Amino acid sequence: MLTVDEYMALRRIISSERESEGASLTLEKEDTPKKRSRTARASDKKLSRAFKMANDKLRLKNGQLRSGRTQADVARMAQKLRKKM
Repeated sequence: MLTVDEYMALRRIISSERESEGASLTLEKEDTPKKRSRTARASDKKLSRAFKMANDKLRLKNGQLRSGRTQADVARMAQKLRKKM
């Protein structure tokens, strides 16, 4: 069992470790997202355009899906269209 003084000393040590320079650097690294490659960004743009095209083809003017079509069909068609781009 810890005494109150030992407990407070332990708390001070832990808080000083959190505030150390090394700890703050590791926190900063976690905050910055990993850079994406040029090909990954290009692929995302193509997929975005492909989803717009697939939605145009598989939806009605009021926005509902055509009869017998599902959101999975839209995604499947978008992937096929992206491959053709």
